[in-house]
Amino acid sequence: MHIYRYIYLFLFLAGSILWSTYSYGKGFAYRVCDDPIKEQMADSIMYLVGLNAEMHKKALSNYEAEVYIKGHSEILKSNALMRYVPKLFPIDNKNKETFFELLANTRFVSPNHFYHKFNAINGNNIPSNKQISEVLKFLSLNVNSETAYDELIITPVGTHASKYYTYWVDGIEETDTSRIFKICVMPKQWSQKLICGYLYIRDNLNSIEKLDINGRVSFAEFNLIIDFNKLYQHLCLPNTASLNLRYKALGNSIECNYKINYDFKSVSWTEIENIADVESERTLDLSNYYHFEADTIPVVKDTLYWSANRKSKLTVEESILLALPLNEKKITADSTAIQKYLKLTETLTNSMRFDIHSTRMKYSGILNPFMFGYTKLDGISFRQQLRVSKRLKDDRQIRFRPEIGFVFKRKEFFYKLAGDWVYAPEKTGTLSLTFANGNQNYSSEITNQIKELVKDSAFSFDNLNLKYYRDYYADLRNKIELLNGLQLHSGLTFHHRTPVTNGKKLLNEGEIIDVIYDNYNDFVPYIGLSYTPYQYYRMDGRLKEYVQSSFPTISVEYARGIRGVLGSLSDYERIEADIQQVINMGLLKRFNYYVSAGFFTRQRSVYFADFRYFTRHHFPDSWNDRIGGVFQLLPGEWYNASNSYVQAHVMYESPFILMHLLKKEASKHIFTERLYLSQLFTPYLPSYTEVGYGIGNHLFNIAVFAGFEKGEYQRAGFRFAFELFQ
Repeated sequence: MHIYRYIYLFLFLAGSILWSTYSYGKGFAYRVCDDPIKEQMADSIMYLVGLNAEMHKKALSNYEAEVYIKGHSEILKSNALMRYVPKLFPIDNKNKETFFELLANTRFVSPNHFYHKFNAINGNNIPSNKQISEVLKFLSLNVNSETAYDELIITPVGTHASKYYTYWVDGIEETDTSRIFKICVMPKQWSQKLICGYLYIRDNLNSIEKLDINGRVSFAEFNLIIDFNKLYQHLCLPNTASLNLRYKALGNSIECNYKINYDFKSVSWTEIENIADVESERTLDLSNYYHFEADTIPVVKDTLYWSANRKSKLTVEESILLALPLNEKKITADSTAIQKYLKLTETLTNSMRFDIHSTRMKYSGILNPFMFGYTKLDGISFRQQLRVSKRLKDDRQIRFRPEIGFVFKRKEFFYKLAGDWVYAPEKTGTLSLTFANGNQNYSSEITNQIKELVKDSAFSFDNLNLKYYRDYYADLRNKIELLNGLQLHSGLTFHHRTPVTNGKKLLNEGEIIDVIYDNYNDFVPYIGLSYTPYQYYRMDGRLKEYVQSSFPTISVEYARGIRGVLGSLSDYERIEADIQQVINMGLLKRFNYYVSAGFFTRQRSVYFADFRYFTRHHFPDSWNDRIGGVFQLLPGEWYNASNSYVQAHVMYESPFILMHLLKKEASKHIFTERLYLSQLFTPYLPSYTEVGYGIGNHLFNIAVFAGFEKGEYQRAGFRFAFELFQ
């Protein structure tokens, strides 16, 4: 059976990529406890820690601190592909060994709202802003939260953490006033979402006094050690921290070590009894405000200044590196010919970004492998994307979004020239103009004939010589927010369709003849509403961006074909509606559903059954692409074969579905897994079903699907897309 062949190929491809890409460090050596008493004692302690963390995770009101960071980076292993490494993670690939020290002031004024002022920096190489941001990201750990780093990690603290972790007491330290329990933490199943290590718990406070954890985020294996303040008013705030990052990619290995010291000048807490009031007054604004009070960091070489302000003594090796001139030690260069070849390869394959004042540009790269994708029906696809944006006064924007793509199996070329004018950023007000070509399709006259032919149980599109039309269209669209979560959109679409072939019969036997021999124009105004209750959002300056909601999003659209405008022959109405929602089902588990329906009515002319919410997608998007209206294996002819449809898609996402049952070398590389179920109902295809299973991480996503018509297996196939650089 063909489906088994696809399953074997799916497992081979996924396994090959996973095993060739990653390995965990020594910190993940698995341990087990053979003493149930130690496990029971640790479970009781962690239960109390979880209750305490639940009360305190949102109790911090604000603080101000002086932060000292020193960092040492060394390239342990390199090859000719080292020049591509900075595209994957923020390190310097030109210097064999670097060192820097940084002094900054940080103010936390509310959740996700920080002010950073960098006072001085020194070193033999100045780190990039991305490298500093990487360090600050790891230091933003909220020890009382159930997740960390934007939900990339499930922490071992929380009321539900025992589902994922095993604990036992590995040692007890007696002090004058209390005991400190050393709790060993091990994941019950291996996953990138889980960590291992030690938590040091003070018994009389049920709080974490120190943590020593190992894990993986993106391409980096990390070890993080944090000593927390002993002062009661500074509990849960770090005193010192040590961070080790080891990046591995493309046969290269880079190790970075950071030491961080904190000096808190002021700290304010919300009283425990008032936390509920703070929760009830929470805002829908989820903006992350990271204010950098200087565009550049002053380089200070004054040894007396650093002697007075340095919080951590330099080692002998660090002192030697600090004394070196900038960029003194470099990696041994390859031959001139190799360098020229690699430079050319880098130019052709890398994506490119340019920031000039208020103008930004991003180009995908002419031969960028991450622009390739694969689906069963279309085979290999490749596309090119260019994004240009210009920010104007009051955060208004002008955006230009051209893209082209080629589907190799169908030998079809697609293009889109799109532009946006964001005229009201605080109200998401956007005027868009698009010129593009769409999917080839056939007219409603053929749809009516299919209605009769489909009654034959032996019906197949392969028996038809369908008369397809190329579709070229222009779309002018306006979107504006009426209230938070309530958006109005309206626009005009003009389609110009030309026959792919002329004068040929649609059936070999000649039962159905051509209906339209000439070009066909279609002028369609439309209007629609979309509403999401309690819509959360983020503000980028004055630019508002919708983020999430605990409630479903409901949309409806009405379109009317008008005869006589610009040669339009259309006279019909189209109505569509959909509802979709993402439901969080606990830590990193989500259930998505999408249901939509549409129909054409008052058809007084030949028309093309082009639905907005039910259409074919040729280019696989990122792992977070919209699930609505996407069937992976449905033949393209069925999208235009009926004047009405109802479709439903559900998807369950979790890091722990099937892969954790395998060896840890497999499961630890999986970021998340997904189960898919899709169902379609049309008058001519009463029941079409797709089921699928997919895995993914920050590098790629891959899924296998099987399609069934009226309960009978029809076909199986893959969907593959690179996630990196999306």
